Amino acid sequence: MSKLKIIATIIAKPKFKEDVLNMLKTVTDATRKEEGNISYILHEDINNSLKILILEEWKSQEAIDFHNQTEHFLILKNELGKKADSLAIDIIRESY
Repeated sequence: MSKLKIIATIIAKPKFKEDVLNMLKTVTDATRKEEGNISYILHEDINNSLKILILEEWKSQEAIDFHNQTEHFLILKNELGKKADSLAIDIIRESY
């Protein structure tokens, strides 16, 4: 099975942008230490300062499932519900 990639798109509420970025930096540091993680990189949209993207690469679906149960991810998920206007997750794999 090929590696899986995730594109997570977050639109922060204006008054919480810095909070969201700080939370994401904390989660990024912890996630990069997970055995099944290949890469986890934060990006900011150059046309919309509230739009933050995370490009992730994982060894397997099991690695993603493990990540989704970690304390740092669960805290982030709970807090983003209060500090972001939207969150979209796309899981993709290379096809060619």
